[in-house]
Amino acid sequence: MSAETIAAAVEADILNGVFKPGEDLKQGDIAVRFAVSRIPVRDALQLLASRGLIEHVPNRRARIICLNRKEIDEVFDLRLLLETDCLRQAIGHLTPADLDRIDAALAHSNVDAGGSCWAEGDWLFHRTLYLPAGRMRQLAMIEDLRRTCRIHIAGYGILPSRTGKWLQDHEKIVAACHARSVDTAVALLSDHIEGARQTLVSALPGDPGT
Repeated sequence: MSAETIAAAVEADILNGVFKPGEDLKQGDIAVRFAVSRIPVRDALQLLASRGLIEHVPNRRARIICLNRKEIDEVFDLRLLLETDCLRQAIGHLTPADLDRIDAALAHSNVDAGGSCWAEGDWLFHRTLYLPAGRMRQLAMIEDLRRTCRIHIAGYGILPSRTGKWLQDHEKIVAACHARSVDTAVALLSDHIEGARQTLVSALPGDPGT
């Protein structure tokens, strides 16, 4: 089994909350799980570290990233800047076909919201919303920041209590896009992201970084 295959499986576990923020990943346990030597496991962990999902700590250990309050705030401040800018520019380039794709992505995310694929549906919606801006590097940065948030949201079991509110936000943002109301759409998205920030911050355990 290749390091990439192992990394993909462990990444899925991290993003789905199987491993919690700050939890150690033990090479021996992973090697046993996949019936491989420690060499591909070590390489898989290097891949995960390069993607920002884990960090290496003393004594040759690896652990899931665990951000403190200050770091979480930095991530969300960057999301606000990048996502609202992307939406503002996207609305200026929307075509009827784009709006059809956004409507389809919204319907898809509404279906996915109640199950294990909630994050994939949520990202599909936001990515489709931002794509008309044509800013692919910015979109990649947004995806990385949202992945960091997802690790913590899934790890702390936050989503079930907030799904309804987040889906309502999506509906309102799409309505504003159809109306070509840039300021309204951007304000709604900003509130949406701030709501996610506050929900995550309220779930943080004792935070030595504040």
